[in-house]
Amino acid sequence: MNEASRKISLDYVIKQSFKYWSSTLFYQLIFTLIYFSTLLILGKFLLDYYEIYPKIQEIAPLMSSNPDEFSSAIQEITFSDNFKYFSMMVIVATAIIYPLNIGFFKIYTLIDAHEKVNINDLFAGFSGSNFFKFFGYYLLWGGIYFYLKPLVIPGFLWIMFTIFAAPLLYFTPMNLTEALKISFKVVGGNFFIIAACSVLAIIFSYSGFLLCFFGLFFTFPFWNAIIYTLFKSYFRIKFV
Repeated sequence: MNEASRKISLDYVIKQSFKYWSSTLFYQLIFTLIYFSTLLILGKFLLDYYEIYPKIQEIAPLMSSNPDEFSSAIQEITFSDNFKYFSMMVIVATAIIYPLNIGFFKIYTLIDAHEKVNINDLFAGFSGSNFFKFFGYYLLWGGIYFYLKPLVIPGFLWIMFTIFAAPLLYFTPMNLTEALKISFKVVGGNFFIIAACSVLAIIFSYSGFLLCFFGLFFTFPFWNAIIYTLFKSYFRIKFV
């Protein structure tokens, strides 16, 4: 494994990432359908459980009749204890489905090895102890990001500096502390190229919104292709 600073070009990362992305469009569609449908189902359950959705329904008529009162009512809901509990449980709900991302790492390694890919490979993050490993990882990651996200720049830096943690946990026997430490070290030594790639990944992943939302079904998982390409570039490990 190479933890030293290495020089790679943005052009190389973009070309490799789009190669992985363009060759796995079917699996990305399946991924997004499962990912968002699961979050919608769990989110609706949580909204009802914490009595947030009924309250929103009650104040909905105020949106047109009294916008100021509607705004005040929304603020009251968002600052309530129930909404805080709901927000925390959304992190848990996302952690449940997060291991689906790991399947792309396996799929990309199979593509590199010129081996056949099947739908079961998409669920590699749920097999054996992987689910508990990545569920726990996202609980920590998402809990910290929840507090950093409103600050924008610290939230982005948290995304960037932890970019290698998940593949390190998948491809190596490292524990979470070791994976985070190595991720911070490698990103720190290659800050600008990884920052540029992170911005590109975020922009392209959410660019599907511009295509009448449907495009999101294909662009959203692009982030995983960027992570895998960068990981292969900076780490010398056996991938297959």
